[in-house]
Amino acid sequence: MKKVFLLSILFVLFSVKLFANNLVIGAPTYNATTNKITFTIKWDNSWRVNSGPSNWDAVWIFVKRQPCGANGIWSHAVLSSTSSDHSVTGTFGLVADAVTDGMGVFVHRPSAESNAIGSFATTSEVSLKLSGVYNPELTGSSTSSDNFKVIGIEMVYVPQGQFYVGDGRSITSNSFSNNGGASPLLINATKQTNGLGDYSNYVSDPSYGSVVSLPGSFPLGYNAFYCMKYEVNQQQIVDYLNTLSYDQQASRIGVWSGRVPSTVGTYFSYALNNFRQEIKVVTAGTNNTIPAVFGLTNTYNAFIPAGYLNWQDLTSYLDWAGLRPMTEFEYEKVARGTVYPVANEYAWGTTKIGTSNGNFSSTNTSSETSNTIYDGNCWYNHNVGPIRSGFAATANSNRSQAGATYYGVMEFSGNLYEQCVGGAGFNYSSFTTTNGDGALTNVGLADVTGWPKSGGLSSGTIFRGGAFNTSTSEVRYCQISDRSYYQGQSENGNTTRYREAGGRGVRSF
Repeated sequence: MKKVFLLSILFVLFSVKLFANNLVIGAPTYNATTNKITFTIKWDNSWRVNSGPSNWDAVWIFVKRQPCGANGIWSHAVLSSTSSDHSVTGTFGLVADAVTDGMGVFVHRPSAESNAIGSFATTSEVSLKLSGVYNPELTGSSTSSDNFKVIGIEMVYVPQGQFYVGDGRSITSNSFSNNGGASPLLINATKQTNGLGDYSNYVSDPSYGSVVSLPGSFPLGYNAFYCMKYEVNQQQIVDYLNTLSYDQQASRIGVWSGRVPSTVGTYFSYALNNFRQEIKVVTAGTNNTIPAVFGLTNTYNAFIPAGYLNWQDLTSYLDWAGLRPMTEFEYEKVARGTVYPVANEYAWGTTKIGTSNGNFSSTNTSSETSNTIYDGNCWYNHNVGPIRSGFAATANSNRSQAGATYYGVMEFSGNLYEQCVGGAGFNYSSFTTTNGDGALTNVGLADVTGWPKSGGLSSGTIFRGGAFNTSTSEVRYCQISDRSYYQGQSENGNTTRYREAGGRGVRSF
């Protein structure tokens, strides 16, 4: 795991060696009498700061349950929506915040802490109360010996507040602007409440925005939300695939013709070592009956982001996890924070970008780290694939050297494209803050009302932030206000996958 921050706070945050994705969750135990599940948790380089970004990191935790006789059918456990029903014990005083829909809880440092930064050297014990409701309903008789999976995703809290979209770099640009002009557009409480309305209020031409006015229910980023600290990684896709039915698995890996979960060695991406993507079937499933078991060729791939995610792959994962896609307005909020825009800036808030020369230590391990510390650390202009999440953070790195956003989110520029709700030529005005409900269709698709269903051109989806293969001549794609892909991309359509397409989710609460 890893983290970064702003201004003078940065130098404090990077006083220790930082590696990404070091979240450890222990094996759960279930008490049928109290209907509680208990496990241990720890992670590295946690924080809570009361100045600068004034935010904290957290772990989003949710539970999946499989009755022993249910032939592989996993369901999402709905947890109590009362925070006091959950507890965290240990020396660090962590707290568990329930959410209204019961899809999971957020575990984080307590509000009483001020500028607390550091790793958790020992574990804390978390006890979560299940509500007894499941989505979908449990199939088969359940007992205290059922299988449980507790899954955690590192998140970053993005507080409520106004911010700007667009960087004012050009009056003819397709980036967001004030009434179609050259100046950045302020997103404040009034705009969030009333909505942006017609395209002319935020872009210079009707071909650059939604075909229908954006109402106040559309997430412009003013309200608080949580954002995944890292891009969805390969282990997270493995965890997701291993809770699906055979037919759901077959649908997701069948994007390329002829691929089925009944064959050992079948890869989720195109082939072994294809741009460092190594998710594959390790135990064959039985057609229409018993799902396959997926795994990774190498353990270090668990920490490498998952490429080849089309829009349906990403939204299926997010619905399953109780999260939702982010809008491109929220993308700029997470990157820029409250600071006034800098023309042509990257996610770390300046126009400097490193050479990305590929000088790494511990390559192909969970500790894969950039040896070169420079301002604007970004993984681009390479053809090998994405680098381990948080790769740029080393001892004493500041925000620019770590390539971090204002709020401490990683790889918003470079590594893999962020897929967001937005773009042009589509009516995405019905998209709201509704989160996923943990359940998918029979063919493994997200089914949340208002989410764009398909990727591709004019689909209500857009690529943001550049990727590992973005060339030096195209480096503008890595800039946080760049909307070069406002028309959408055929590469994230239903019947294809693109090596540089990744993504992450957010959650309203």
